[in-house]
Amino acid sequence: MIKALVFDFDGTIADTLPVCNNAFRKTVEPVVGHELTPDELKSYFGPTEEGIFEKFFPERQQELCELYLKFYAELQNEVPDPVPGVMELIHDVKNEGVHVSLVTAKGRRSCDISLNFYGIADVFEEIRYGGSGGRVKDAAIIELLDKQGIAREDCVYVGDSPKDVVSAHKAGVPCWSVAWLPTAKAELDMLLANAPEKVFYTVDEMRRELEKEGILK
Repeated sequence: MIKALVFDFDGTIADTLPVCNNAFRKTVEPVVGHELTPDELKSYFGPTEEGIFEKFFPERQQELCELYLKFYAELQNEVPDPVPGVMELIHDVKNEGVHVSLVTAKGRRSCDISLNFYGIADVFEEIRYGGSGGRVKDAAIIELLDKQGIAREDCVYVGDSPKDVVSAHKAGVPCWSVAWLPTAKAELDMLLANAPEKVFYTVDEMRRELEKEGILK
């Protein structure tokens, strides 16, 4: 039985991946002197923003990190709300006694900007942020569940990317992939190739599954 749902943030709770990308472009392109190609942009990501600037721009790490966060906060206004229906779903699940937490690859500061902007910082029982050295989601999921005393088979990780599936499975947890935003649909073939336990294309589909599981009525 599902006792815990652990959510990703970017692309799952809110359509903030374009915010991350555009803030990074505004920060880095003047430094490197050219527009970043999609492949170049993707090559930077993995660590938190602090980790990215420490790795690639060590001499200007602090300056560029602060500039990125400034742009991120400004661009956040372009995504005024979370994915429609997702927060209602989370509140309904919590009301049924299910533990709801957040494990994200985002850095603490950018994540907190978004959580505070949406007024949802206190919704999640536990929050685990990304690491400056790279993705640490599998370790974060394990640590979180051990703290809560929840067995792996009683938890589901909810995320939008192929790497989310890999991280969940490394942690011994099933993954419910969500492809309700364009960023996930663009990687759909790769997402499916990683064999998530379930895939949802709308929030309503996930709600119906939770009803089928007996979590929601």
